[in-house]
Amino acid sequence: MTQRLLRCLLFTAAALVPSGCAHDADEHVVLEDGPEAETETEYYQYYCANTCSASQMIIGCDDREVQSPSVDGASTEPWSFTGRFDGGSKCTGTLIADKFVLTAAHCMVNQGGAQLGFALAQEVQAVSGRPYGTHGVRRVWIPSPFVASDNEEDRAYDYAIAELWAPIAGAQPADWGYVSWGTLKDLLARSVGYPATQPDGGVLGRPWATTGSDYHSIQPYAWLDGGEAGLLYTYLDATGGQSGSPLYSFVGGQRKVVGVLIGSPVAACQVHQNWASRLTPGAVEHIDNVMDPQTIDFWWDKIDLPWSPTSDPNESWP
Repeated sequence: MTQRLLRCLLFTAAALVPSGCAHDADEHVVLEDGPEAETETEYYQYYCANTCSASQMIIGCDDREVQSPSVDGASTEPWSFTGRFDGGSKCTGTLIADKFVLTAAHCMVNQGGAQLGFALAQEVQAVSGRPYGTHGVRRVWIPSPFVASDNEEDRAYDYAIAELWAPIAGAQPADWGYVSWGTLKDLLARSVGYPATQPDGGVLGRPWATTGSDYHSIQPYAWLDGGEAGLLYTYLDATGGQSGSPLYSFVGGQRKVVGVLIGSPVAACQVHQNWASRLTPGAVEHIDNVMDPQTIDFWWDKIDLPWSPTSDPNESWP
């Protein structure tokens, strides 16, 4: 689809618009002059060089947007089902049941004997910005095939479940599960998470959203091992701390978490890929097993953590 008016990214702040682009009435950026672009990749190559390192994966222009102070994150999706870990890990996680949090395996594999907490809908790093307080993590579950490497087959298993000591009262978990590629390919990939370094240099611990970009048209594979793992290529921007963030799309008009943002090797970032571990049919089955007290699933590696308290809003933790 060759056109001079090309949707670049969904920017909403004029300061983030790259040179040569301007807003249209729907807050899309349009290409005013420059070469014709057949694909989103060609656009990124022309306007914004990727920023790729072990802790930064900015694909083209950085289009992350901070949660508005006027938004009640405790009751407004996607902020309301997203939170930040506190303790050994500072990654992002998604509440998928009253006391179960979906995150990235590489965030948890070395957690060891340290206390770990989870602050749902955190607005800032201070305890005054934790509307549900901080909930202690009882144990974490990591897929036994997971290996921390740059290999796609290994990273496809880069998802984990953190089980809290107590449910988060009043919270509404995310809708999550498997969605076929036939459906996903026509949708936009979105994410929200907690970068350790704030893109605007502001107050620490605020959540940022990437508000819609295409999935890569060519994906690595549908899934592995009968559906137990899979990988998705996205153009989403992320830096350290956003590992474990929900990858979601609007399916039938409703947000649905379909994967976990995990980051990618530098070489993959340089060709416009930020990876997500996909919620495949097998992954969904194993996660359901973890949350069912009547089921024992030996496929997982379990790490029991020391007891840690649940604190109220404005109360220090641990």
